[in-house]
Amino acid sequence: ADLLPSALTFKLALPTEPFFLCGGPLGLLLVFRNDCSFGRYKDAFHHWEVACSSLGNMILMAASSGTSNVEGVKQLSAASWAVVRTLQHEVSGGFDTTYAEDLKKNMPDEQQVQRLLSARNKLHRSHYDVHRAVDAFSEDISNLDKRTIINTFNNVATACAECERLYMTPIPLLYTRHTLKFLTLWMAFMPFAFYDVFATSWNHTGMIPAICIICFLFFGIEEIAVSLEEPFSILPLNELVEEFQENAQETIEWMEEEQQTYLPKKRPWV
Repeated sequence: ADLLPSALTFKLALPTEPFFLCGGPLGLLLVFRNDCSFGRYKDAFHHWEVACSSLGNMILMAASSGTSNVEGVKQLSAASWAVVRTLQHEVSGGFDTTYAEDLKKNMPDEQQVQRLLSARNKLHRSHYDVHRAVDAFSEDISNLDKRTIINTFNNVATACAECERLYMTPIPLLYTRHTLKFLTLWMAFMPFAFYDVFATSWNHTGMIPAICIICFLFFGIEEIAVSLEEPFSILPLNELVEEFQENAQETIEWMEEEQQTYLPKKRPWV
């Protein structure tokens, strides 16, 4: 070092004050981003639950309304399952490859399946099929029950629209990129600010694990935000759809059991 001019002898270190000043805005960016991402995840799960629970209640109301039209309730159940399965297909992008196979396997009407697959807006077509299924046994139920079922399905349509909105309108890419660039630059220059902080350790080696831990924590927060930004990619949609189908089938079984139990017996002398 004595052989070099004084102008060339310098220390690769930065003051810590700029990092303290930049830490506040960076923390706000990360907090707002995670809050927005978690809000999207919470809304997606809420609207999905509203759609499934409303469809389930609609099937329960149809089955317990006093009608004996089991086939009509089965048709309504199949159309309701098609709504849930189609919603899953719409919010899964191009990764859902078993949609057509599942429809052909679980829906009894092949023509209805083909019309649904060939529709431009498949979710809107599935809503139409539910209305047709309600009209199929509307003569067996009162107008009040029919109006209640339709009003319940209106909640389903609203929840489906909200799910599509969440899928079609992600967080602006500029916000995501700016936060990642800010965090990367902040962490890249952090070792220069820690140079004097770890002057007491041998050859400043204590700085290495400290920087690794800080990078792990901060980039982990960013990764959580990225995961929650697309909620439908981490929600257990397959399990939720299967649970809805099992509940609908169980409701139909209850209806058939009650009809067999309370079926009037024929008198032996008649």
